[in-house]
Amino acid sequence: MSQDMIAKAVHSALSQNTGVQDALGTPPRLYDSAPEDPVFPYLSYGAMRREDVGGDATPLCLHQMTLHLWSRYAGRAEILGLLAQIETVVTDQDALSAHLSPDTLVSATALYSDILRAPDGRTHHGLLRLSFLTQAL
Repeated sequence: MSQDMIAKAVHSALSQNTGVQDALGTPPRLYDSAPEDPVFPYLSYGAMRREDVGGDATPLCLHQMTLHLWSRYAGRAEILGLLAQIETVVTDQDALSAHLSPDTLVSATALYSDILRAPDGRTHHGLLRLSFLTQAL
């Protein structure tokens, strides 16, 4: 399975979720590359990695993806809520599986999240690292 299919499945699941739309606008502010003067909060897609972890009889691929969330809310409440909302959506195997034929999604896991203060001193930067295990049919 290609990284492109995983990226499209995640993007579709996020775009179609009403909770994400409530938090990030309609259509949601989901960017590969954020505009020069973005509206906050927003999400940008980060690094992706694909690794063959299968054996001779079991074709498995491990995909990892990093999502970046950006907020200018004064405290951490908004970024914490966004991380929780996004994690719920992207680890919902049923929502993702609809976009991944002909491969089978074995698991969707949030490996870690982190909240940092951006160098500008007023922007909170949330990181969410995801792992998806797929098996070809």
